[in-house]
Amino acid sequence: MHLPEGKGGTQINSTLMLLEPEPVIGTGEWNDGQCRNFKNIDNGNIVLVRKGNQVIALCQIIGENFTDANLTAKYINVNFRKVKILSWADNYKQPQSRLFSQGTFSSCGKNTEQYKYIKDWLAYMNNKAFTDKCANLLKSKHNIILQGAPGTGKTYNTAAIALDVLGVSDVDLTDHVAVMNRYNELLDNRIFFTTFHQSLDYEDFIEGLKPHVQANANGDSIGVAYEPEDGIFKRACSAVVTDESKDIIECIDDYLQQINGFENKKEIPTISGRSSLYVWWNDGNTTISCRSTKSTSQREKEYTPSPLNIEKIKLQALGKGSENNWQQYAQAFIEAVKKEYHAKADKSVVLIIDEINRGNVSKIFGELITLLESDKRDKGHHPLKVLLPYSKTLFGVPSNLYIIGTMNTTDRSTGTLDYALRRRFAFVTLQSNPDVIEKHYDKLNNQELKIKAIGLFNDIKSFIMNPKHQCGDFGVDDLMVGHSYFMAFSEDELANKVEFEILPLIAEYISDGIINVSNEEKTKAFQAWSNLRPMQVVEEAVDAEDENLI
Repeated sequence: MHLPEGKGGTQINSTLMLLEPEPVIGTGEWNDGQCRNFKNIDNGNIVLVRKGNQVIALCQIIGENFTDANLTAKYINVNFRKVKILSWADNYKQPQSRLFSQGTFSSCGKNTEQYKYIKDWLAYMNNKAFTDKCANLLKSKHNIILQGAPGTGKTYNTAAIALDVLGVSDVDLTDHVAVMNRYNELLDNRIFFTTFHQSLDYEDFIEGLKPHVQANANGDSIGVAYEPEDGIFKRACSAVVTDESKDIIECIDDYLQQINGFENKKEIPTISGRSSLYVWWNDGNTTISCRSTKSTSQREKEYTPSPLNIEKIKLQALGKGSENNWQQYAQAFIEAVKKEYHAKADKSVVLIIDEINRGNVSKIFGELITLLESDKRDKGHHPLKVLLPYSKTLFGVPSNLYIIGTMNTTDRSTGTLDYALRRRFAFVTLQSNPDVIEKHYDKLNNQELKIKAIGLFNDIKSFIMNPKHQCGDFGVDDLMVGHSYFMAFSEDELANKVEFEILPLIAEYISDGIINVSNEEKTKAFQAWSNLRPMQVVEEAVDAEDENLI
């Protein structure tokens, strides 16, 4: 394209052709195979547009060959094809030096490095497009559930989606190792993770009364009291307004200097806002003196019935612990410090709930199920707050909290997902993808094992798709064994996955009546798959032997 007259001729800027209102690629007119290929190649083919070794864009041909005098006047090329730009090179890595040294329009064989480069780029685009699609859906709906059969990558994909929603742009979201490194850096700060199970309840997830040993100003135990303690959902909501740019520990230390001595005490509001506290600190003490402004005690004015441990306040402010005597008073102090130093933020936070359908939703969310809806959140069109039963504080769900759930569509042990929760979530179905299996073995450079794994995958899918086997409400996407079950690093590992993971799963489908298979057919299939051979190949071999006998 950039040398329409051949080597030594006029050089043009190929990028400008792709920036036309209708993007085009072009070539000169020569009596050779490459020119004929350019004119005759079918629509839908993928082409790599480059200038020498430098890649410009990846495009798809969408129009027949044509000539245009105006285009020729601008770009000297004679023949043109309309294209759809799939991706600019800025969005992907450049190839190795001299990887593309062919002529103007050459085909890449399927087993070449050039083909692999283009195929990997397309895979990158598909993965990135899926992640972006889920992230955009999450931003608008605020709550999504990734659903699918076991092994389809539901939990695997949550990390990349979370980073995308949080606006992390310096990590390749298709590089799982890099994604998990950043994910772990943000865990318990901007990303929170939990798993629902049948014994989880409101007190664990939202807030509950927990026993705390009480101590006096000298640190002596004076008994046990039950204080409200935040669960992971409430901690995730609190993280939305935590400003990481301000060192909350430094703010607390500076605030202590302001309230040094009883004469410098400050009045701060309680969390509920219905009352207030006096707080002060005596230099050298490990606790902050605290007393309700409504106290009717007749003891000396500096009497402190509710001392707050400073180190535990700092841990509570960091989200790494709590003041185990007076958690709500400690939180009121922390909020006063944040207000004093403008240490509040409004950042995005993601809460990941694995196996969301395994929990008792009514028991876990309680009255907060209403507040999950986008318009009921703090910046929605109809913001609502509820009075929490233990802390007696008004609580709303921030609009910048995003929830990603995962759900195994074949899990019959807990029944269907609660309809009240279902209405508040958007659902994304993940399918078993043989391309992921191929890419895995291509990285290992193990074509022999790849052929066996793909053969098993296709055979098992055909087995499940067989109309004679179908029964019930489950579709193929709900039942097909996930691609991760076919990804191994050795033949022994693949054989173990088949024997101890895939076969028991399909056996469970059969015994539960999800698929209808005779004992004879089940035995034949399981014997073939145990030997890493497709059932169809075994049957064909048996038929051939029978014919030879005849």
